[in-house]
This record gives sequence, C-alpha cells and structure tokens, in this order.
Amino acid sequence: MLSVLRPLAVIAMLLPATACQSIFPDEEDPSLAALRSAAAAPVASSQQVDKDGFPLLGAYPDRAAPQLTDAEVRAQQARLNAQASQRASATISSSYPAEIARLEGVRRKQAADVDAALAAEPTPTARTTLSPEEVLRQIEAGQ
Repeated sequence: MLSVLRPLAVIAMLLPATACQSIFPDEEDPSLAALRSAAAAPVASSQQVDKDGFPLLGAYPDRAAPQLTDAEVRAQQARLNAQASQRASATISSSYPAEIARLEGVRRKQAADVDAALAAEPTPTARTTLSPEEVLRQIEAGQ
C-alpha cells in the first residue's frame, strides 16, 4: 500500500510545478522584462499628512505636484518614437518561413504515410490454425 501511495504523493507534489511556464517567451530577451518591471521614479506628493505620515482625509493639497519640464517630455517622446520605429521596421526572420515550410512538409509526409497504411489490405496469416497435437510436437521439437 505504501509503495502505491509514495509515487502518487510525488506526482501530487510535482503537478503544480508542471503548470508553471517560463517568464520569458522563446523569442523575448530577458532584458526587456527588466525594462518593463523598472519602477517609475517616485514623485513628491503635495498631500497633507499627519505626524505619523498618514494622509489627512478631506485635506486637499494646497499646490499642484511638480510636473515634468518640456525638455523631459520631448526627450521621452523622442525615445519612445525611436523605439516604435525600430520595432515597426523589424523584419521577420528568414528562418521562420523556412521552418513553416519544413513543418508543412513533415505534415504532408505523415499524412501520406497514414493514407498508405490505411489503404494497405490486411494480410491474412499464412498459417492455418494448428491442432493442439501439432503445437505440442513443435514445443517438443524446440521450435
């Protein structure tokens, strides 16, 4: 009983791990995920807080939070436009269409193999059914 439960326990423990997927898809560079997960720079708030640092409810800010300068906005827009144009101009890898063609060839070959196997007539066994005495003679003869 224990020998049956042990493999089941191992399978039950490993089953959640099989649902995990890699963080990065096959074609994605890990550095892109690091850029995405980079936290935004902290911005000072003009929210009024009490002596413990908690916001005072109903106490409206007396001034606007500091805004980005026009130069910072233009630099950010230029950087984002450069990234967008770089991604838009990226061409599909030449190996991708070749891989698709190779896989389509494999599919056609497998379909032809299946069709050929299904079209073949089953061959009846060449031997007729042996009597028990003949089987015994074959066993005794060492065949």
